[in-house]
Amino acid sequence: MNAASVIRRAYTTKSLVPPNLAAATKVSGSAKDGQITQLVDFYKKLPKGAAQAAKPSGPWGHYKARYIDGDNASMTPMFHALFGIFVIGYSIDYHFHLKHHKNVEHH
Repeated sequence: MNAASVIRRAYTTKSLVPPNLAAATKVSGSAKDGQITQLVDFYKKLPKGAAQAAKPSGPWGHYKARYIDGDNASMTPMFHALFGIFVIGYSIDYHFHLKHHKNVEHH
């Protein structure tokens, strides 16, 4: 066997596709009935209805849910970004200003 066929067999989707229930006829054998009962049990365990909205987790998830997603969308994240850029730029400029005047030579 070559590597391609091994990979193809490893990632086959045949096991995920359920058999056609309409084609399953009553055969006098418990193996066929066992497969169908397992399949019915599997489908009974699946959740029904619409999926619930995922709750945000972590700081970025909470921030995104509060300011960016859905009806809460606003310009606030842009103002936060501008303020953050200003604070970072000012702190870098102030640091180099103090470094330049560390011996009070220029005052």
